[in-house]
Amino acid sequence: MIRPDRIGHVALQVQDLQRSCAFYRDVLGLQLMKEIPEWRAAFFSSGGRDHHEIALLEVGPRAASPQGHAVKMLHVAFRVRSEAELRAAYQELKARGIPITFTVDHGISKSIYFQDPDGHGIEVYCDNPPEAYAHMPNPYAGVEKLDFAQSDPGLADALALRSGA
Repeated sequence: MIRPDRIGHVALQVQDLQRSCAFYRDVLGLQLMKEIPEWRAAFFSSGGRDHHEIALLEVGPRAASPQGHAVKMLHVAFRVRSEAELRAAYQELKARGIPITFTVDHGISKSIYFQDPDGHGIEVYCDNPPEAYAHMPNPYAGVEKLDFAQSDPGLADALALRSGA
């Protein structure tokens, strides 16, 4: 049995490397660690802790974006330190005109979901303190919208769309 220490990185195929580099650098605040033009690849890290946590590999403008309910990786999640930072992330996304897919207070965490320029799912989240979800029968299954994002869809809305309701 393999026993990984942790997830090391995620590699994403993108249509336009420079467009995606700008998104991961300017929207998510990741640090460009290395770009290899001859590979059409770039490597990003949050705060330079690792050589990279996200690798971007350009496959060209005609490549299809991830589609709806196909088998695929659903999203990549980035943790922020506090609810204040999550609120700031929400304001940043709104200011940049990036559509919010949905928000949710899962119980164990609070999350904002959106997409990168190629349609890859992105989650920005903060963990809740244990007392915030101690009363919940399943602290992974909360579906309430975030209190500061009431005008955006919530997880319940997304689940209703998925089920065709």
